[in-house]
Amino acid sequence: MAAARQPTTDARDIGAVKLQLLGNFAVLVAGSAVAVPPAGQRVLARLALGGGTATRSAVAGTLWPDHTQARAQANLRGAVWRMPAAVRRRLVLGPSTVALGDGWDVDVADAERLARGLPAPEPETSAERFRHDLLPDWDEPWLLVERERYRQLRLHALEDLAEAELASGCPLGAVDRALLAVTAEPLRESAQALLLRGHLAAGNRAAARAGYDAFRALLAAELGVAPSAELSALVAGLGPGR
Repeated sequence: MAAARQPTTDARDIGAVKLQLLGNFAVLVAGSAVAVPPAGQRVLARLALGGGTATRSAVAGTLWPDHTQARAQANLRGAVWRMPAAVRRRLVLGPSTVALGDGWDVDVADAERLARGLPAPEPETSAERFRHDLLPDWDEPWLLVERERYRQLRLHALEDLAEAELASGCPLGAVDRALLAVTAEPLRESAQALLLRGHLAAGNRAAARAGYDAFRALLAAELGVAPSAELSALVAGLGPGR
C-alpha cells in the first residue's frame, strides 16, 4: 500500500491556518483571509466537524449523496485540488483517507473546549466565542445534527457565563450573555430567568418587568402556557404589567 502523501511545504512557509465555522465561513493563513471555493469549504467543514480525518468515501458520500460513489469521489478530488495551495498543503491525503494536517486552529473546537472548562489557544473573552451559531447560513442536511449539538452547548455555556457574571457582581455582563441565549432560543425559560436576574441586579426594574411580560405573551402565543411560578416570583414585587 502506498504511503499517505504528506504536506510538502514546511509549516513555517505557509503559517498557521485558522478555520472559522462559527458565523460566516472563513480560512485565514498567517492572519490573511484566503478564498476557498464552495465545494472546498464543505470538505474542510466536514473534516473539522468529523474529528479532523475521514475516509474519502465517507466525505464524498456525505457531500454528494445523490451521485454515484465514483462521481462523488471525483468531485472530492476536484474540490481538494481547487483549494488554494496554502490550504491544500495543510491536508494529509492518503489512498483512502483525507485529513487536516498539523497547524489547524478550528474555532468551534476552541469554543467547545472553553464550554467544558478547558483552555483554548489564543483565548479571547469567553462571550465572544459564543456569539454565533455553527454555519447558520448553510443549508446542508449533514450539518443539522452538528449544528443542534453545538447550539445546545452554546446555550449552556452562555448561561454559565451569565451566572458567573452575576456571582462576580457584573449584572450588565450577565444581561449581555443572557440576551445572546434568549435571542438564540426565546422560549428557553432558564435563559429568560438569568436575563431578569441581570436586569434586577442592575436596578433596571422596568426592563425586568417588560422582559417578563414579553416572555409571558410569547409563551401564551406559542405554547398556550404561563411562565413557571419560579420565574413569576422574580417580578412579583414589581407591580402589574401593562
